[in-house]
Amino acid sequence: MKEYISAYYYGEPFILFSKEHIVALIFIFAFNILIYFTKEKLRKDKVDMLFRNFIASALLITELSFQLWCGFTGVWTAEYNLPFHLCSVATIICAVMLYKNSYNIYKLAYFWGLGGAIPALITPDLSGYNYPHYVFFKYFILHGLIIISVIYMTFVHSYKLKLKDFTNAFIYTNIYALFVIPVNILSGGNYLFLCRKPEALTLLDYLGSWPWYIISMEIVVLAMFFVLYLPFAIKDTIERYKSSGSGLNLGS
Repeated sequence: MKEYISAYYYGEPFILFSKEHIVALIFIFAFNILIYFTKEKLRKDKVDMLFRNFIASALLITELSFQLWCGFTGVWTAEYNLPFHLCSVATIICAVMLYKNSYNIYKLAYFWGLGGAIPALITPDLSGYNYPHYVFFKYFILHGLIIISVIYMTFVHSYKLKLKDFTNAFIYTNIYALFVIPVNILSGGNYLFLCRKPEALTLLDYLGSWPWYIISMEIVVLAMFFVLYLPFAIKDTIERYKSSGSGLNLGS
């Protein structure tokens, strides 16, 4: 049991798209599908409040448990463990969004939550830790909860986004990146991967060398945010056609 919570892990290292990786992704996907198909029941006031508070608390407890684990095992460093990673910030804002049922926070949590957690789940950076180590569970639980938070508010509370929310999210992301630069300088960290690429294989490996990949990353983030916004744009377009009585003539 001790080897599964120790900072020193001697088991088989994590392998991208291994059985453990795929199973974790399936569980997260299935939970989100379940939310969609039970959204009517989840909309009941008491159920909604209980679910939101539970997920919000689970987010914060999971993040806190990792900070404590790093502290107790002696691996906590300012270079890595300050809450300035995008998913760390998304954890906090998603928790606040759920506690307060805040539409305004959702407008940013949607893009930062999905934009950060989805790539993190597809190409995890687990520093070699694998199932059944604590770090493996923490990683997939935390990123899964971030996605669940956003999906829940999207379908259960029917929150919607406009074009200005997409552009604002991109602007806020760049403002945050400017704020993180001095944090990286003072801490020696690599938050938002502004100083170097992560050790694990990620999309950044295909975007050129430093600092040019940062420019490429800007384009990727913009494209990703647009793809995330696209379902709302398509839905709005369809609703406008329906309300105008024009209909969509797909046959001509």
